Amino acid sequence: MTPGVSQMKNELYSTLPDEMLGRLLFTGDEKAYEAIYQRYWRQLFSIATWKTNSQVVAEEMVQELFMKLWENRQKTLIENPEAYLKTALRYSVVGFIRAKLLNTQTELGEASEQAADLRADTEVGLEELSAALQNALSLLPEKTRLVFQMSRFEQRSTSEIAQHLGLTDRAVEYHITQSLRLLRFELKDYLSYAVVYTVLVS
Repeated sequence: MTPGVSQMKNELYSTLPDEMLGRLLFTGDEKAYEAIYQRYWRQLFSIATWKTNSQVVAEEMVQELFMKLWENRQKTLIENPEAYLKTALRYSVVGFIRAKLLNTQTELGEASEQAADLRADTEVGLEELSAALQNALSLLPEKTRLVFQMSRFEQRSTSEIAQHLGLTDRAVEYHITQSLRLLRFELKDYLSYAVVYTVLVS
């Protein structure tokens, strides 16, 4: 394949919707994998850096996500690569936080207040935690829920959300404050679990 044809093919893949890229990935298509990588690597790296406060950790974390994505490409059909990668990243961040807390506890010989309070998600299972979070989200008004999801799950800034939804920055901040207040109340029994803590507090 000549360089010109190869470039045209790359440009074509870059315009394909996520669902199609996911289906092509399932067939073992390397170009689809490369397109997904180019589309989401920087965004995931930015999120991971913000959550871990370390570019080195973030880079390793994101590279591992994409390595697993390729290794498991024909095991599961991924129709929404963005959601799949962000969910996987969230669990990786939770694992990093938990390990960091345990290391702190070991190094100091005693648990810090945060380490003592944050319990391992495996005690109740991620499915139960996810169900509790989804149930709490369903109680939010539609616009408030959308603002919260864009803020916490998509890591969008206040100005980005405001522009996307046609709101003022103050309105976006109001929705976030209201959602956090309600969710912290509804999930008060789960706040000591790292995945919930990460979403609602950190």
